[in-house]
Amino acid sequence: MDRNGSVKEGGWRAEHAIAGNSRVMEALRELIIYPFLYANESRKLGLKWPRGLLLYGPPGTGKTSLVQAVVRECDAHLTMINPYSVHKSHAGESEKFLREAFSQAYSYASSGKPSVIFIDEIDAICPRRSSRREQESRIVGQLLTLMDGSKSSSRSHLHIVVVASTNRVDGIDPALRRPGRFDSEIEVTVPTIEERLQILELYSKNLQLDENVDLQSIAASCNGYVGADLEALCREAARFAYRRLDSRDKDALILKMEDWENARAEVGPSMTRGITKEVSKVSWDDIGGLKDLKKKLQQAVEWPIKHADSFARLGISPVRGVLLHGPPGCSKTTLAKAAANAAQASFFSLSGAELYSKYVGEGEALLRRTFQKARLAAPSIVFFDEADAIAPKRGHGGSSGGNVSVGERLLSTLLTEMDGLELATGIIVLAATNRPHVLDAALMRPGRFDLVLYVPPPDAEGRHEILGIHTRHMKLGEDVDLRKVAESTDHFTGADLEGLCREAGMVALREDMSADSVCNRHFQTARDSLRPSLTKSMIEEYASARIRR
Repeated sequence: MDRNGSVKEGGWRAEHAIAGNSRVMEALRELIIYPFLYANESRKLGLKWPRGLLLYGPPGTGKTSLVQAVVRECDAHLTMINPYSVHKSHAGESEKFLREAFSQAYSYASSGKPSVIFIDEIDAICPRRSSRREQESRIVGQLLTLMDGSKSSSRSHLHIVVVASTNRVDGIDPALRRPGRFDSEIEVTVPTIEERLQILELYSKNLQLDENVDLQSIAASCNGYVGADLEALCREAARFAYRRLDSRDKDALILKMEDWENARAEVGPSMTRGITKEVSKVSWDDIGGLKDLKKKLQQAVEWPIKHADSFARLGISPVRGVLLHGPPGCSKTTLAKAAANAAQASFFSLSGAELYSKYVGEGEALLRRTFQKARLAAPSIVFFDEADAIAPKRGHGGSSGGNVSVGERLLSTLLTEMDGLELATGIIVLAATNRPHVLDAALMRPGRFDLVLYVPPPDAEGRHEILGIHTRHMKLGEDVDLRKVAESTDHFTGADLEGLCREAGMVALREDMSADSVCNRHFQTARDSLRPSLTKSMIEEYASARIRR
């Protein structure tokens, strides 16, 4: 390694092993390499280089790999410390292990080369101290002493730095986060689309790709994926390609676009597991009718995500919240899923059943955690189904039972999180309800649910389109006129029409198990056996509850 940053091993650099996060990589170089390269200049200027850096961010973003790559680049010595090596069964052994690790690092630094101590998952080693956990308090105290000891006059000339990583930055003892210990804190974020492309190019450089493989489009479709997920995606795509080949052609392993698509169905973003719902590939074309409504939803949800630069250039503030309300079975949830799919956004779905817990504070914690992950996985959509159960009017329902106070706490948390979206980009909240009049008025002010859309039951033209969608994989007899079926299904919702098509197919099978088509009489029999979910008075009631802005 010389003053120009050239390194050993034929010019090997960290970018050869890891892609993305260039800002974090440069910060690690400033911490580890620059003080060694510019030692004389720093002494003349009286410059004191920082000795500690805390990396924080979601699992799989490459925190450990970044440190290892920069250490290799400058041929530094790396001392690894993790919770499994620190936590010992006998008193005093943990502190002894830390002392020996620091002693080893100082010994190597005395030879004139950089020495790095890397503490992985520091939140598990040095959590906030408590009088009830004496051993952890001793470990924190020992680490503080060792980090402060590096500033003593006998050791100050040695180039040794401490880097730590965590997924839970707020779980670390505050004493470690003051200047002089971990002087800097840098977030290792979820990769952007450009960084995802770099990572895919890195991990696929030894794979033979078909000429139709478009890594740019793959990167665009992998919203919310971290580096570890993308590495797993490349590995899974190669496995699908291998399975596709016959035994005589195993050497000609070429990855096609279908292999990547199959792999993406298997490997999802790890950071959204446990919260996000699996969303079927619903497109706008899968929803019949509602043309004006779909256009408004596209402009509110899809445009700010896909054309963020245009919004910024004109100074347009995107909508932060959209409320869909109307009768049950009229595609409110399906519209939300179609919007998320069209915008290629991460989709987080929550219902009242998930948020109302028997444990105090658990629902609020889930709500905060969902919004936190949505920020990390942006662009993203947070969807609340049956929003009236999550955010009812405060005081609604009297004082019977404990759910009233739970609902108020959830509402307060939801309001706080939605207000916090002012500083976030690419996050939109969607909600659906059959009872908009039950929602708390605080949610209806501008800046929260800016756009309120009424989702009506389908008209005759809409019903015709819906019938066409649900019969596109069904062989119909020549006597079937879907337009006439649509005209005879007044007050049917989209869900009712789906049930009608299914029942018509079942009628055909009951008549003849070898039937190869569904005829008009089957639809008529199905129509006579089913009743619409809505009545004229119900539709008028839902329409009268419309919220107008």
